[in-house]
Amino acid sequence: MPSRRNFLKQSLLSSAILLPGSIIKSGELLRGKSESNGRKPRIISTWNHGLEANEKAWSVLHQTGSILDAVEEGVKVTEADPSSRTVGMYGFPDREGIVTLDASIMKGNGECGSVCFVRQVKHPITLARKVMENTPHVMLAGEGARQFAIAQGMPMEDEVLHPESEEAYLEWLEEQEYRPII
Repeated sequence: MPSRRNFLKQSLLSSAILLPGSIIKSGELLRGKSESNGRKPRIISTWNHGLEANEKAWSVLHQTGSILDAVEEGVKVTEADPSSRTVGMYGFPDREGIVTLDASIMKGNGECGSVCFVRQVKHPITLARKVMENTPHVMLAGEGARQFAIAQGMPMEDEVLHPESEEAYLEWLEEQEYRPII
C-alpha cells in the first residue's frame, strides 16, 4: 500500500530534483559548488519549459544556500508562466471550468507539506511550504487550503480563464471526452 510520504516524495521528484553534482541545462553542463558540504548541487528538469525555473532555483541556491528556497522559487517561475497550460493559474480548468491547483514540497529530513484542489492561489508551492512549516498537517485540500492561504495573508487571484484554456474548455464541453495528453 502506498504511503503518504512516498506519494509526496514522488510528487516532489516530478517537479524538481536537487542532487549532488552539476546543473544540467539543455545539454550544457554548468559547474557549481555548494558552500555547505563541498558537494556540487544539481538541478534537473524533465521538460524544456522547466529551464527558466532551473535558472531561478540556481540563482536562489547561490544567494541563500537554501535548497528549500531554491525549489520554491524555481517552481514559482513555472506557476506564473502564462504559456503553461498544465501548471498554475493559466492552466486548463477541471470539468466544472475552474482552475484547481496542487503542489507539494519536502525537506531532506522527511518533513513535507502539500495542497490539492486549491483555487485562487497564484503560488500553491508557497502554500504547500506554509502547510509544512506552520501546521501539523501534511496536506490541505480544496476550500480548507484556500481558507488557510487567506489566513496566512496570501492574496486571492481572480478566477479568469486564460483565452487558450477557455477555448480548449469550450471545445471539451462539446465532446466531453477525457483524453490525457501525456
